[in-house]
Amino acid sequence: MKAKDRVIVVSLQGKWLLFKTRHSQLKQQMQQAFSQPSRKNRAVVPAKFPDNMVTKEREVFDGRILTVDSGAPLTQHVLLFHGGAYTLQGTKRHRDLMVNLVDQANLRVSYIDYPLVPEATVNETVIFAMNAYDYLRAQYPDDQFFLMGDSAGGGLALTLLQQLKEHQEPLPAGTILISPWTDLSMMNPDLKSGAKADPFLSLAVLKRIGFQYAGNHPVTDPLVSPLYGDFEGLGPIQLYYGTNELLAADDKRLLQHLNGAVGTEVQAFEMKSMLHDYILWEKLPETKRTLRRIRQFVLTGELDEA
Repeated sequence: MKAKDRVIVVSLQGKWLLFKTRHSQLKQQMQQAFSQPSRKNRAVVPAKFPDNMVTKEREVFDGRILTVDSGAPLTQHVLLFHGGAYTLQGTKRHRDLMVNLVDQANLRVSYIDYPLVPEATVNETVIFAMNAYDYLRAQYPDDQFFLMGDSAGGGLALTLLQQLKEHQEPLPAGTILISPWTDLSMMNPDLKSGAKADPFLSLAVLKRIGFQYAGNHPVTDPLVSPLYGDFEGLGPIQLYYGTNELLAADDKRLLQHLNGAVGTEVQAFEMKSMLHDYILWEKLPETKRTLRRIRQFVLTGELDEA
């Protein structure tokens, strides 16, 4: 299925969120957080999950994997690659996302706590992602896997998918990309207008981090920036992004690549007036609708036409 992006009209709550964030210090706060990342965040740890959920934590391959389920989950298993510009750990909002997927669809969810900048570069991060995928497939041989990532985590999920295809490894049943960061060069001139509208992300800060993450690779290497990779044969993909985010122009470029690829199906949603990574605001009607679509996709393995 080749899909154009479907424009979703903004809710009153969405309009209020955009207004509130535009008149806040959010962008300055995020610039500081990305530039001086803390490693004391303990938001996604077993003790923080509800008592009725079963957790299993492993420190492997110089990273961490935390798996959460109901104790009697379905076989669908989501691998969550968190956002944070490759510098920040996952947040309470990522934990809430995991809880929602377990509570509402009885899925098994594994949080992939991958190596971060400045301690690591793409070399360590992508190797960890591939090792984590192989490890979980071996641990849960009967599960049906889906990749899911927001922001930088969406870029990493797409990189992993392309690497699995290139190395002829078994592919996941599907992939979900939310506001993915797929071109770390930040060279697209259309990003400048997006930067003015985005109350969350800074073009200059992301460009600097992109070069840090690339390490000894060109920033346009597909390993770093999957927008320059191979899009054929990647299977079904859902793509979500907001019109008021810096990365919207690159997400549209991504959609063009996906639509033109043989063996890749795509279902895309352009969320009007939504800011970057809107899904982390769980009370938004747009987020609730997005999560319903994601749960349906994972439970059925199919991209619906509606």
